[in-house]
Amino acid sequence: MFPTSNYNVSDFRVGLFAYNEAALAPIEQLIADSPFAANVRFDRADLAQARDASCDLAITMFDKFCDIDQYKRDIAMLKIVKKVLIVMSFLPEEDRGIIESDKLDISADDIVSIPLPAQQFFHLIMMRLVTIKIAREVEHTRPGLSSTAPSLGEILVQNNLINPLQLKKALDHQKRTNKRLGDVLVEMGYIDEDQKMIFLSSQFGVPLATPRQYASADIAVVGLIPEHIARRYSCIALEKNDNELSVAMAEVLDLRLLDGLRDLTDLSIHPMLGAPEDILTSIDRYYRDIASNKDASALVADLGDNMEILQEQKEEINIEAMAAAGAEFGIVKLVNLLIANAVHDRASDIHIEPMAEDLIVRYRVDGDLKHVMSPPRHSHQAIIARIKILSNLDIAERRLPQDGRMVVKMSNREVDIRVSVLPGVYGEKMVLRLLDKAAFDKSVSKLGFSGHDIETFKSQIAKPYGMIIVTGPTGSGKSTTLYSALQQVKNVTKNIITVEDPVEFHIEGITQVQVNTKVGLTFGAALRSILRQDPDIVLIGEIRDNETADIAIKMSMTGHLVFSTLHTNDAAGAISRFTDIGIPPLLLASSLNLIVAQRLVRRICPKCRREYEPAPELLEQLHLPADKPHHFYRGEGCVACNGTGYFGRVGLFEMLVISREIRTLILKNASTMEIQAKAESEGMKTLRQAGIDLALSGETTIELVIAETTER
Repeated sequence: MFPTSNYNVSDFRVGLFAYNEAALAPIEQLIADSPFAANVRFDRADLAQARDASCDLAITMFDKFCDIDQYKRDIAMLKIVKKVLIVMSFLPEEDRGIIESDKLDISADDIVSIPLPAQQFFHLIMMRLVTIKIAREVEHTRPGLSSTAPSLGEILVQNNLINPLQLKKALDHQKRTNKRLGDVLVEMGYIDEDQKMIFLSSQFGVPLATPRQYASADIAVVGLIPEHIARRYSCIALEKNDNELSVAMAEVLDLRLLDGLRDLTDLSIHPMLGAPEDILTSIDRYYRDIASNKDASALVADLGDNMEILQEQKEEINIEAMAAAGAEFGIVKLVNLLIANAVHDRASDIHIEPMAEDLIVRYRVDGDLKHVMSPPRHSHQAIIARIKILSNLDIAERRLPQDGRMVVKMSNREVDIRVSVLPGVYGEKMVLRLLDKAAFDKSVSKLGFSGHDIETFKSQIAKPYGMIIVTGPTGSGKSTTLYSALQQVKNVTKNIITVEDPVEFHIEGITQVQVNTKVGLTFGAALRSILRQDPDIVLIGEIRDNETADIAIKMSMTGHLVFSTLHTNDAAGAISRFTDIGIPPLLLASSLNLIVAQRLVRRICPKCRREYEPAPELLEQLHLPADKPHHFYRGEGCVACNGTGYFGRVGLFEMLVISREIRTLILKNASTMEIQAKAESEGMKTLRQAGIDLALSGETTIELVIAETTER
């Protein structure tokens, strides 16, 4: 049943816009299945003629045949030029990926995927019509912001969104807690946070700042308001059009603030309502970037001609000049800012890349690179020299690759940084790998294993001998999994030794050996010495060759528990990889206990996660029964995730336990496909299946799962 009596709307015109009439069929079917009041008028229109539109709410339909740039222009025409109060963009679920990289440029208030239940469609449209009705009533009852606005409770009761008894309970609770009514209504579950902001926006007669506006703000515009004022009054400048400045603020009725901002910026202030949490998050993000760019720009004056000389006299390297440039106060502060901001942004890597005319700095966050700043091009050698000094590298050597390490402390946090320098056409490119010890969670329970998998993993790593192998591509979290395993089994009765290249995290109570091929300390040499150190558990950073594999196998067969990693696509493939590098099946079958394949996928932002029904074609592709309800999730993009819809990463795991039957297949030198099939028949969940489970639980998107896994 639809709660039609809960809404009181009339005399609205809703425009249905598409480039071809057939594309509107799914929307028209949803309208036919929903009990809209007879006085809500739906008019079809050609989206290409958006300049002639006249409606209160616009529903636009995107499909894969649309030109995305034309679509963005026509949406902007409706929203910005024609000033349609609410513009909604609908699109088929299978076409969502087409607009993913452009969604911040789409001026719609909502981007909605279909198919979706008729009741959900009805509720979504009616809520938007109610907000338009509220905005109309407010406009008619008061000429400007200085007039007294009707109370939020009064608006909600008049529009049958809550009943008088609920309002009384909320007001009583408000008196006891001294909170704002909107916050009380959210706390009591009568409305949600998004509805509260929408209704307050309509009540005050000002627009609501959108995630797109927060995410796409220009730091030059944000910087028009000094940081101390932005923080004190909880406001942030987002857009500038001619002499009008759009400012998101928590107190849109504060006339003294509006007048103060107008006098400060010498611009007309266009207030927008923003949630205090969103404003604070954006202030932290943008003013940190502003500070970084100011320091980068200041280098132009600070460095003067020195760096020009360094770049021009390439054959006559002035080591003293390079060291002095690296020690310049501006350079020191800039490098400190680069590292501090990267840690704050949860970056795993910093890329410093010289181009022909520019110097680009990028951070890798949750697996994706993002551009953060462009310091002056002639500051490149000074930045490189400063980092080389900190990581004990040769500042005079610019022709060969170099690798180094440094440790920085930020408050109570200690961050290990691996430095890699690679000579390129336009100068040395430097990549800094950040290993934040405070961010590293060593608990096995936090890796992302399912309930069954975590019990399997714990039972296997608790065995007294044998081999545990973790496979996957570079950057898939293999080392984190092994460190967590060591943390789980570590105790005073065990002698644990690791051989790594490099040692990524230092663990108290464990002897860790750093490979140094320059002096002959290879994996093989270190492992032979370790055998004389009476180890119980040995971690080998990576098995790369026959020598290392042979020693590891023999260790596991002589009473030692061995952990290591291997580069293969799946768990079963690790067995053929061992045989390829010369390990006999007999030894392999006797030593292996467990093989874990893993991948990392981006985690959906919990603050903007939304549920949707997948298309039947997708269910068929994933071999999911279409007769049962399945729901997937995605992030719509919010301030917390900077409009990306993702926050953090989560692991996919494929766990191959070496059972008696699997050992028999290894002895028979069975193919990878045979071993894979047997493991699945014994209950092994593949990477694809593990990913589908994560997508159904709302942890990640099915698109990322499909991209990271292969069809079995």
